[in-house]
Amino acid sequence: MNHIVVPPQKVYNPTMSMEQTKRSAGFVDAHVHLDRPEGLDDVLTAGIAAVRIAGTRPGYGGGGCTDNERSRGVEIVSSCWALYKKGGYGSRFGVPVETAGEIRDEILRLKQAGADIIKIMASGLVSLKDPGTITPGGFSADELMVIVQEAARLGLAVMAHANGETAIVAAVRAGVRSIEHGFFMTERALAKMVEKNVFWVPTVGALIRATENSRATAPVKEFIAGLVRQHHQLLRKAYESGVPLAVGTDCVLPAPRYLSAYESELSYFELAGIPHDDVIRIAREGGAALLGI
Repeated sequence: MNHIVVPPQKVYNPTMSMEQTKRSAGFVDAHVHLDRPEGLDDVLTAGIAAVRIAGTRPGYGGGGCTDNERSRGVEIVSSCWALYKKGGYGSRFGVPVETAGEIRDEILRLKQAGADIIKIMASGLVSLKDPGTITPGGFSADELMVIVQEAARLGLAVMAHANGETAIVAAVRAGVRSIEHGFFMTERALAKMVEKNVFWVPTVGALIRATENSRATAPVKEFIAGLVRQHHQLLRKAYESGVPLAVGTDCVLPAPRYLSAYESELSYFELAGIPHDDVIRIAREGGAALLGI
């Protein structure tokens, strides 16, 4: 069986602690989730300069969902909660919408709650039960257009959880700011991302951790190992073709091993064949550009 666990590599200045290096260099995690506000203490401890919150528990933070987040002293771009299609994936960090009217109402509610960006579930998850499939979820191409246009009317961009070529391409065509995860990425989808200048946050470690923590069968683990290798290959092609990239762990905070997860994510970029110095640039400048900081 092919193993998918890759030991972290050394990517920091050896004369400084990891925390000092990352904070002084402005390292960014462009994809985390927040279960409790004290989870941001893990970010501070790890020395990460800024994070983009890709969804919190529904109802977290009350009417002003970013108040508790920003009181922790971490530079944050927050989506508050995510939007998902009723009946599909997304209930842990989002609220369901079905009609165009519900979509518009919820985006307005997010704007009023202080959201900096709109997070949507444009597809389901990579299945850990049926190899090669994606679980139910996502919006139609027309619904994606409504989401992006309504968000733009209120001065907000959209970040899209999207797996599979169909969901990725539809989200890119609609005008999202970034594709999150992007498993089952294709060269056709990458070409569309270059054309539209859409960021990719590949969260390689997220699928690896999910597989390790699941009761997946041996055939599923074997398939996921191959999918991770494919993800690395497409990440290299994205780098070579000029797709803007950023680093995101997809950690749910609090996370006791958050620092290790961030370190590993950088290592996965290097494993994809991206030069060390460019990995550091992506983690810093790529993340800052995506977050607009």
